[in-house]
Amino acid sequence: MRKSKADTVQGGVLAENQAKIDSYEKSIRAALERKRKVIIESKLYTYGQLSELYGGAEGQALLDAVTAEHTLIGKLTASGMSYADIEGLVDSPAMKVSDKDSSNTDNGYSHYADSEQLDGQTSLFG
Repeated sequence: MRKSKADTVQGGVLAENQAKIDSYEKSIRAALERKRKVIIESKLYTYGQLSELYGGAEGQALLDAVTAEHTLIGKLTASGMSYADIEGLVDSPAMKVSDKDSSNTDNGYSHYADSEQLDGQTSLFG
């Protein structure tokens, strides 16, 4: 059986379109892989910055420090404090940590939990 011109043209168009689709799918897979790599790089960078911010804490110690701070901020905002008020606490002399104090803790935050009062406030973790 001989193919008509219509079959040949339609077959050619379909083959060309399928080739385009295959090419687009390949490009999409490559773009998604590049995206995945950028996301991983961003996560690693953020982890490094947080680790540095929390005195070099890593792994579970870093997670515990961030979680404790997040919980504390949640309690303070629930009690009516604004973020500006909380920032003022962080910048207050009572909240400053000397190098000697932070070297005796896992993550630089445990001294807050041991403190009975800070500037007339009860323990921030209590």
